This record gives sequence, structure tokens and C-alpha cells, in this order.
Amino acid sequence: MKKSVLWTGIAMIAVGLCLLAAAIFWDTPLDSLLCGFSGAFFGPGIAQLCKYVKWTKLETEDSWRRHVEEEQIELRDERKSMLRDRSGRYAYVLGMLLACAALVAFSILGKLGVVPEAAAELLVYFLAAFLLVEFAAGILIYKRLEKRY
Repeated sequence: MKKSVLWTGIAMIAVGLCLLAAAIFWDTPLDSLLCGFSGAFFGPGIAQLCKYVKWTKLETEDSWRRHVEEEQIELRDERKSMLRDRSGRYAYVLGMLLACAALVAFSILGKLGVVPEAAAELLVYFLAAFLLVEFAAGILIYKRLEKRY
């Protein structure tokens, strides 16, 4: 197991603790976000630390090597690679459809007065920009990958 896993885990725990301290000692409207980000760093940091400790025990060195070999075989499996690519495409299209539906919903809610019209207009502009960026990124990434492979 690489030492970088250990150091990354320790760094994530430190960032989580710093964010928690900031949430506790500073009285800001962002306290709940700071607590959430604290947990988002602290939890995976603990998980990485446990993973490092588990796989660096002397009696598990052979099992760790087998685990890495199996992981490499899984990553290079063509069928699973194709399924990952297809699932990514479906998630991309679903995200685009949900953004379109949200754009229409916020437009309607703004016109009906359920949501303040200024807020609805801002959300519509944001979602429209998101859709344009998402669409352009999909095309650019595809063309770049097509040139590479």
C-alpha cells in the first residue's frame, strides 16, 4: 500500500477537523455547510486510514497483492468498461433531461407566483447556462476522445 494513501487520509482528517472547528468557533450563517463539509472530509479520511492499516499488516501482504491483481483485471475487463461507458452516457442524458424539466418547472412556478419571479428567473438562467455548458462539454470531450483513440 502506498504511503500517499496514508498521507491523503491524514490530510483529509485534518481538513475535516479544521472545518468542524471553524463551524464551532465562528458564528456564521454557513455553520451547517461547514459541518457538512467537515463530515465529507473526515469520514473518507478515516476510511482511507483504516484501509491503509488493514492492507499494511504483515500477514496480509500476499492477500493485498492478490487484491491489487484482481482489481487490475476488473478494471481492464472490456465488458465492464463498455457498461461503465454506457452508464455514464445514460447518466449524462438523464441529467440533461432533468435540467430541462427543472427549467420548465421553475418558469411555470415563477409565472404563477409560487416562487418569487426574480428567483425563478435567476434559476432559469442558471439552468440554461448549465445545459449549454453540459452539452458543449459532451461534444468537446467526445471529439477529444475520438482523436485520442
